[in-house]
Amino acid sequence: MGMSVGSKKTGGMDEINVTPLIDVVLVLLIIFMVLTPVTVQKMASNLPPVDDSPPPPPDQTPPDQLMVAVYQDGTLALNLKMETDDELRADITNRLRGRAKKSVFMDAHPDANYGRVVEIMDVVRQCGAEHVGFADMKDEGPAKLEPGAVLPGAPAPAAPVPG
Repeated sequence: MGMSVGSKKTGGMDEINVTPLIDVVLVLLIIFMVLTPVTVQKMASNLPPVDDSPPPPPDQTPPDQLMVAVYQDGTLALNLKMETDDELRADITNRLRGRAKKSVFMDAHPDANYGRVVEIMDVVRQCGAEHVGFADMKDEGPAKLEPGAVLPGAPAPAAPVPG
């Protein structure tokens, strides 16, 4: 085994001994690894309460939601109830009155006249709707309520009185 200590010919050693530096860094790393879990505290969070109620069926719109349908022939319906332009204007104005959330959704047949759809959007805005959104458009267009059918959630018709 030999060791070089420098001599008059070669001069002093010009390299830094990094071993003590590495030892100090490793000790500091271990100290910080031990202290970190102690200093991390639980962050406070305000989560909404869990809603365990079952979601509404997909085919049934909520009773307070307004859905305007524009059909291929230009006719209109509000929540599947066929209406004229004037009836639609009056119904939407009455139903939006006093609401905090004034949103109306529209569904239009893909082959409906674009100008007619824009006209109905303007009518809905004039009636007081703050937000007008488009529903998920189906390839076959909005559904129609068959004559004599009962709206979902509507009371059943009264039975005829025998006489």
